[in-house]
Amino acid sequence: MSPLETKVRALFDAYGKRADAALQDPPKDDVDGVIDSFAPYFVESSPRGVMGGANDDKFREMIPKGYAHYRAVGGKHMTIKGIHVIELDHCHAVADVDWDFAYINKSGKSGHVTFTNFYCVTTAGGQAKIFAYVTPDEEQAMKDHGLV
Repeated sequence: MSPLETKVRALFDAYGKRADAALQDPPKDDVDGVIDSFAPYFVESSPRGVMGGANDDKFREMIPKGYAHYRAVGGKHMTIKGIHVIELDHCHAVADVDWDFAYINKSGKSGHVTFTNFYCVTTAGGQAKIFAYVTPDEEQAMKDHGLV
């Protein structure tokens, strides 16, 4: 495994553990850890469109709200089931990350939403940081599973 792939995998190992811990009872939100996982500016693309944002105080405020939303709709676990790293050059990679969101919906039925996100990662500053990501239609998946 290359040094770049090692850094990318370590980034997502920690990121996945933080996401899962945030859905536990009681939740353990590691906002600083999430903040540290992202570049100073990053871009998201989903079926809703393309958005960009700064890794700033507004982002810091949104992190616990996002995890609270996942808990409110019945989220119990968020785990990474697989990572495939595609190296682009000596300091950039795309991480194809397979997630599993375990839930208990409003009717008490348990289930899983599985999805893949694609993350663009840089190690230009020495540490692996997410600077872009592509996600599927999360809102539709939540509706399809009776979560919202």
